[in-house]
Amino acid sequence: MRSLVASLCLSLLLAGAAAAQPACPTPGSGSVALKAATASPELEPARLTLDKAAAVTLHPGNDVRFVISPEKPGSAGSYGGMLSLDVHEAGTYQVALSAGAWLDMVQDGSAVVSAGHEHGGECSGLRKMVAFALKPGRHVIQLSGNKEDTIQVVVSRK
Repeated sequence: MRSLVASLCLSLLLAGAAAAQPACPTPGSGSVALKAATASPELEPARLTLDKAAAVTLHPGNDVRFVISPEKPGSAGSYGGMLSLDVHEAGTYQVALSAGAWLDMVQDGSAVVSAGHEHGGECSGLRKMVAFALKPGRHVIQLSGNKEDTIQVVVSRK
């Protein structure tokens, strides 16, 4: 009987502790809405701001005319698009995504090789984070192969 009471007390304590844990924040809260570009002339309104999360609307992958061919273009029925990013200081920058879309970074018509990959922690709302050593100038972030037509994106200096 004593072990049953102890077991019940432990269960109640654990349940109370679990209930006291904060819930994960709602993805997209506090982000700006942005529509991805389907071609180079549309890149200006699809500009990201450093350290500002963006809720990005993507397009059917077949509708996007990427600056360069994506390394992984995605399957039929997937979504993609392009975003622009202005970098003023050379350094390592991290692009964080809420989903598993493929990500290509482009500068001056050439792909920029990634400098590292990470995954977001539980409750972070981030699925993948890719780092790039970037030079000053305009960059194009190409997203392809996303399963949904929206994605959260944020770029920060590391």
